[in-house]
Amino acid sequence: MLIFKRINRMIIVLLLVVVCVFLSGCKQVEFNYENGELVVGMECDYAPFNWTETVKTNSNVEIYQQKGLYADGYDVQMARLICKELNLKLVIKKIAFSGLIQALNSGDIDVIIAGMSPTQDRKYSINFTSEYYESEHVVIVSADGKYANATKFSDFSGSNVVGQKGTSYEVLAAQLANKANAKINPPLETVPLIISGIILGDNDVTVVEKPVAISICYTNPSLKWIKLEDNFEVKEEERIVSIGVRKNDDQLLNDLNLALSKISKDTRDELMNKASSDLNE
Repeated sequence: MLIFKRINRMIIVLLLVVVCVFLSGCKQVEFNYENGELVVGMECDYAPFNWTETVKTNSNVEIYQQKGLYADGYDVQMARLICKELNLKLVIKKIAFSGLIQALNSGDIDVIIAGMSPTQDRKYSINFTSEYYESEHVVIVSADGKYANATKFSDFSGSNVVGQKGTSYEVLAAQLANKANAKINPPLETVPLIISGIILGDNDVTVVEKPVAISICYTNPSLKWIKLEDNFEVKEEERIVSIGVRKNDDQLLNDLNLALSKISKDTRDELMNKASSDLNE
């Protein structure tokens, strides 16, 4: 019995040693101003907040390690103003929306500026700045389809509803399906995939923010957006978008909030209007 106790103690000691060695080799990722750049993560596929272009312009920014591809949109222009205020070079990395938080916490990027809402679930993993945009939610349907004249939730009874995976759109799509007695289909990774599905008839309706809907329907005349008479039950955290920051980057968080406070609402509205009109040209 004594031998077994000694063996158990030895095992515990060895495990503690292994844990200590592991922890000592794991350094906490922190933002370093001395690098002189701010690495921003976004999906570059979520107009008018961000999108990808193949021609260099005065407003877009080349995407990191993707020669000949450039990012533009509201998020890009906000990032440019912030970097100018902080005296940092802007670097943009194209990352799938679902991988942004992991990329941030691993140190692959410094911040997330990607039309991301500061939901409670996300706040467990990262911090958020004050909002840099606030929007309302609408639905998108086929312009000549069965639900083109819908005005309220109940009009979508029997429809196929879909949202974007891992976003507030997924939550609101489920809300619409529940209130309308409709079918909720598995969420998709990107808004373009969702739009393709509606055009092809695989889905009937989705929920997005109004600026996104305006841009989508302008470039896809077969679709229309509708502001329903019924209101979605939307928390403030789902109506606003903020910049995602690592938990330990308190100084960067404070500096970002200060930079945002210097960008007026009029300037933000102008940037969003320009982003939407640029897509419509």
